[in-house]
Amino acid sequence: MTAPNPSIRLRRLCRAMKTLTTSGMLFIAIGMVAIFCVPDWTRNLLVARLGLMGDVLPLAPARVIAGAAIAAVPVGVLLYGLWQARQLFADFADGFVFMSSSARRLRDFALAILAQAVLQPIAATAMLLVFTYDNPPGNRQLVIALSSNDYLALIIGGMLLAIAWVLVEATRIADEHASFV
Repeated sequence: MTAPNPSIRLRRLCRAMKTLTTSGMLFIAIGMVAIFCVPDWTRNLLVARLGLMGDVLPLAPARVIAGAAIAAVPVGVLLYGLWQARQLFADFADGFVFMSSSARRLRDFALAILAQAVLQPIAATAMLLVFTYDNPPGNRQLVIALSSNDYLALIIGGMLLAIAWVLVEATRIADEHASFV
């Protein structure tokens, strides 16, 4: 199938977004490795993310490995979602706009956003449990942190999922109309 000719502005935007998405994926992957390889960075991340300002977190190697494993789950989902977005922008830049693959990529990106919204608070709670598990009684902590960003991710993910379903219907109707001609 030949690519239709989308506007030049759309192609430029999508090429820029493809580059931005690729850069973001690299930055996130490298940052994830760096944060868990440099103990002070790990401590600073945990103190900030878990709301433990002023607390001392012992960073035994086993805890750092467990924390990295926990953090890898939402980061992996994020990278998958960004890969889907990158591929969607690449398709749009190449002129493939109303395609079933576009709807699938948008759906997968939306599902990744929804999963992120659920996984982030769970991961933060699990990391806090891992890093305070060996504390003496009374110093262990259980915190469930929910933010407006988590709520916003749920709304945006749901909206994008609905748009993906509409796009599936639009491509089905377009294919049906094309078969009549």
